[in-house]
Amino acid sequence: MLLFLYIIPILAVLSSVFLYQHSGKREFLKFDLVHFFYGFVIAPLVFVWLKTFLFVLLKGDLSRTFSSSQLFIFDTAFSVLCLYLFGFVIIHSLTASFNRKMVRDPLYDLFAHSEFFHLLLSHLVIYGGALVVLTILASINVFFPLQLTATRTEFYLLGGTAVITGIFAFISAWLFDPNQGGVNFMRVMKLLFGLCFIVHTAFYFTMQPAFAMSAGMFWWTFTFFTTLVICSLFAYKSERAHNLFEKWSIQFRFDNWGSKNNLE
Repeated sequence: MLLFLYIIPILAVLSSVFLYQHSGKREFLKFDLVHFFYGFVIAPLVFVWLKTFLFVLLKGDLSRTFSSSQLFIFDTAFSVLCLYLFGFVIIHSLTASFNRKMVRDPLYDLFAHSEFFHLLLSHLVIYGGALVVLTILASINVFFPLQLTATRTEFYLLGGTAVITGIFAFISAWLFDPNQGGVNFMRVMKLLFGLCFIVHTAFYFTMQPAFAMSAGMFWWTFTFFTTLVICSLFAYKSERAHNLFEKWSIQFRFDNWGSKNNLE
């Protein structure tokens, strides 16, 4: 553990110095490659190092001074502070990538570049990441049942909230589809809906989780993804359902939603 605490900061500093010499030479996901590494590789490693260092401190003398609840609050506050710092690191990586483009070409279409992050990449990562996290939680629940009990009515109400949440999640994805040529946001989302549904179905047939609150997380996400898959089928097979989803999404769109640059 101590060796880990010494190696991580040294490697982070050395790699930062080495990578900086190559700034502006290559791109990844329209980020400058060097600043992508700063934001998505080095910064998370430093966060893990800080959390590990804090863990070592809390497991030492501090664990005898504070209660477990106080240590949890301290760790949570520290993590939130680090997340705020991480947010500004990402902002710096993004704006530095913009700067590299403008230095090379003063007439570069910076707005179109920003729309790629705003309308496509961030939406895919946010929605896709949320679906993956839910699937992971459901998978854990299959192997580690919840220590919860509930009446049959409460359990069915839980399923009802999953249906409602699934409908609104589908409308949300529909709403934030860029709707531009060459961009297949909803096609990717429908693929993710289907894959997550298949994973849940496989767990159902192989592990046979109890139809009770002990597997509540699994059944909630299973119902949630089932709703998403059904909405996806009807939205593109039924003209009436398509118009209904479009009508609902219009209620949340701002006036100039269609006035945006092409992502290509």
